[in-house]
This record gives sequence, C-alpha cells and structure tokens, in this order.
Amino acid sequence: MPHRIVTQVNAFVRYVVIAFSVAFGLSGCATSQPDSQIATNGTGSREAELLSLLEACRRQHSLDLSREGLAGFMRDAADARRFAEQQRRRREGMQRAMDTYSRGVCLIHGAFTLKEQLDGRLLPVEDADGEPLEFEYLGSGFLVDDRGCVLTNRHVAEPWWNNDTVTPLIARGLVPEFTRLSATFPGHAPIDVDPDTIQASRDGVDLAMFIVSTEAVPVLPLFEGDARKLRGQGVMLLGYPTGLSALLARAEPDIAEEAMAAAVDTASLIRELSVRNSVVPLATHGALNDVTDGKLIYDAVTTSGGSGGPVFGPDGTVIGVNFAMVRGFQGSNFAVPIRFARPLVHELRGP
Repeated sequence: MPHRIVTQVNAFVRYVVIAFSVAFGLSGCATSQPDSQIATNGTGSREAELLSLLEACRRQHSLDLSREGLAGFMRDAADARRFAEQQRRRREGMQRAMDTYSRGVCLIHGAFTLKEQLDGRLLPVEDADGEPLEFEYLGSGFLVDDRGCVLTNRHVAEPWWNNDTVTPLIARGLVPEFTRLSATFPGHAPIDVDPDTIQASRDGVDLAMFIVSTEAVPVLPLFEGDARKLRGQGVMLLGYPTGLSALLARAEPDIAEEAMAAAVDTASLIRELSVRNSVVPLATHGALNDVTDGKLIYDAVTTSGGSGGPVFGPDGTVIGVNFAMVRGFQGSNFAVPIRFARPLVHELRGP
C-alpha cells in the first residue's frame, strides 16, 4: 500500500510537469520531507497533506498558463502594441509637421493707410511732414487648399477689425485701405495678395482666408475629430512670433548682416531674407489644457506676429488657428478650433 501511494504521487507529479512545462522539484513546491520517509510512515494524514500541497502548487502555476490567463496576456500584448503604434504615429506626425508642413506656413506682411473724404475724393491722411500715414504689421498664415487658400486670423487679413486704436477713427468716417499685402513661404519669394480675395468667417470668429498663386507649397492637413478628446496631450505651434526680430536672431550673423545692408524697408528686408532661405517659422511646444465651444487653450509659447499660425495636434494635423494670448502669462494662449475654417474653405473653393 505505501509503495502504491508513492507511485501514484510520482505519476501525478510527472503529469503536472509535462502538462505545464514547469521545471520544479517536489521539495520546492510542497515539502522538504523525503518520499521514502512518507512511504515508511505510511500514515494517511501525510499522504493527504502531500496531495493537498501538490494540488495547491498545481493551481498556482495553472493560473499563468490557463486559457483565460493566456487570453489576458494576448489582450495586454495587443494593447501594448497599439499604444506603441500610436506613439510612433504621433512622433512621425510631429516630425512631418516640422520637416514638411512648416514649409506651408507663411509670413504675412501688410501695410495700410486711412483715407478721408476731401472735396468728394478719398485722400490718405497725412502725418506732420505731409506724408501719407502708413501702418505696418506682421502675422502668420498657412496653406489649406491646393488652389492657394491661405488661412489666417481675421485681424491679420483685416488689421483694422476689432482694433481698439483704429475703430474710433473708422467711426469718424476714415476708410482703411491696403497699400501692401504679401505672403512669404519658406524657400519662396514674397507673393502679392489681392485684398479682394479676402473672405472673413461668417461665424464671427477670428478667421479669414485669402487666395495666392503658389507652387510646390505643401497643403497642411486639417484635424477631423473632436478636439476635446485631445485635452492634456501635446501640441505644437508654428508661426512667426516677434516677426523680423526672430528671423534675424535665428539667421547666421553674416546672412543677417547682408540682408539688412541690402534692405531699405520691411518689404525689401523680407525679400532679402527669403532669397537667403531665412524665412522659416518658429516651432513652440506645449499641452492642450482645455477646449471650449469657441476656443482651444494651450501653453505653447507665442507672441505678436504668431497670430494666424497653425496649432498642430499630436497626430500632426492642424487642430486650430492661433489668435490671442494672455499678456504676461504664457500659460493660456488661444486658438480658433479648425472646424470653423471648413465653411471658409468650401466658400473659397467655389462650386
């Protein structure tokens, strides 16, 4: 009888080892008491104890290799692969935005004057020296359609819109009029913009578009989903904050000196920098902190000149158009959600 019990125990152990491919000895899983002593004692209690310990050991190791356990492992592995793939796509998306789509972000240079009615004619308002007053500004924009549609802020395309200093003058009968408007893409000379192509958003948001003639300029992809699902994730802003100051600071010293020596005004300085491939947007990074019905709120650094630049989401598509900042605090900058741009694109495309 004792010999038969030991034989049964050993056969059970072999079954556990073969079934689960787990290399362990009886002493490691159950007890350090030798089998021979158990056989010698011949007590039923010790036999039952050994079988109980072996069964507990089997249950412990079977959890790792059961069908349910393997299915869970496969699910975890699939989740890990999906997460790794998402991270890879996000890195590639941001890299594309830096390497390719940055070439579709333009520096906008505008100048306008104010005219008044005199003797039935509209004449420019003059300064103290008798010269027509001219107001210059810089902004950012980006190509959103292969027909040459450039998206920017309305206050960049129409610099007198919601302008606290110009609005009172317009209210007194003065009429704003462009004297110069151009868009300069990286690697290209400045392109003249026809002000008659400017189309402001009908939704009352700070968006507008105009049309330019372009070649070999990449069209930026627009985000299709719900931006609220991107809260807390990384964003990148491209544009021309601080305008010419940043371009000159980032250019090689000899290039900056050559461009400044050859220039006579802002327009010619932009042209000189463009022929030296020194018109390149600045990238800043941050996180999307909140999304409301009309605003994206993020902490990517920006300042004057960056208005109208694209805000890229983690997949490398444009989720918004930068339009404002809280002065003195870079933790809250704002963009118009890109969904407001779609009606403008369709309108400019025409039937």
